[in-house]
Amino acid sequence: MVRGLTARRSGFGVLLAAALPLLATPAFAKEIKIGFICPLSGAVAVYGNDSLEAAKVALDEIAKSKMLGEHTIKLVTADTGGNPSQAAQAVQRMIDADEVHAVFGGCTSPETAAAIEITEAAKVPLLSHLAQDTSLTQKGNKYFARIAQTAKTFSSSAAQWVLESRKAKSVYILARNDNYGQSLADAFEEKSKELGVTVAGRVAYEPNGREFKPILAKMAEAKPDFVSILGFYTDTGLIMKQMGELQIAIPTFANTSPAIRQFREIAGPAANGAYGALYYFAGSIDTARGKEFTANWQAKYKRQPTQYEGMGYDGIYVLADAIRRASAAGKLTSEGIRDALLTTKGFEGATGTITIQPNGDVVRPLPFVQLTGDELKLDFLMK
Repeated sequence: MVRGLTARRSGFGVLLAAALPLLATPAFAKEIKIGFICPLSGAVAVYGNDSLEAAKVALDEIAKSKMLGEHTIKLVTADTGGNPSQAAQAVQRMIDADEVHAVFGGCTSPETAAAIEITEAAKVPLLSHLAQDTSLTQKGNKYFARIAQTAKTFSSSAAQWVLESRKAKSVYILARNDNYGQSLADAFEEKSKELGVTVAGRVAYEPNGREFKPILAKMAEAKPDFVSILGFYTDTGLIMKQMGELQIAIPTFANTSPAIRQFREIAGPAANGAYGALYYFAGSIDTARGKEFTANWQAKYKRQPTQYEGMGYDGIYVLADAIRRASAAGKLTSEGIRDALLTTKGFEGATGTITIQPNGDVVRPLPFVQLTGDELKLDFLMK
């Protein structure tokens, strides 16, 4: 048994970990187990399936390149269905039964929050590539990091873009009534007011709602210059579809949804012209690494990578780079991997330069796009 990486359980395991020194020789653990948690089924399965496909591509490249020397990474996957309880159970099982050395994922903020409760107690690092809820890094958890911008940073940047790029003087906010949507809305509203943009109204809608026409009619009465819909592609698509049915033609920021095919299918013609900000947009990163990634993906799949594929790919590389540095320092332990993650600086990823701050948050580029017909076009890259 590799005690440096596995003796960190509750009860007897915690006592054993405290009593035994951590093994620190690079050769002691050739197979490094990494848990992967994301929805692979259900309404937001696209997040997980795209991420997993890209993670496998990255792992294949890492193995062939011998980036980790004699070490290899084994991915232990679990389908959360986007359910926090299911995510927590999966992570607990990975730690107890599979003895993973780190966990990658958490595609949604609620499932990531549930996973954090487990990984922090077990002192296992968790790296999320998509979770944005600002509160995730505000609780002093030393074992969590992410490569997605916080909701506050993401939404504040969107509000700034609305003013500077779109020249809007007023905006109406529609946001999911959950931590994710409301944290986005709080930041968007705060930054809008700071920049002198009038918030003509703000509505918290229920994520499982189906009938949005009453709130849309009220929104239309306010006559805003811009509409900001802060939610998942499922509800955002339905809202935009009903805007079209009501013939409400107001420029709309649709969060990350415009890049998702299912959003376009749900919204129909009303999706045309929608703006969005993405985790990543293929072709927006004009570096050798960025060009190489898109070229290789195009050759393999005959299409450009999605934002979730880009983030899944880079997330695995960031984690592998942390493992490499921990190994070189003679600290290939869960704590050593955590320390390396939190000192990631200027990592040249396929989706842009990535720097992880001491609290686990990230500094990275943010692309803004517009959907024209069925084609996305880069509007602005905020660095």
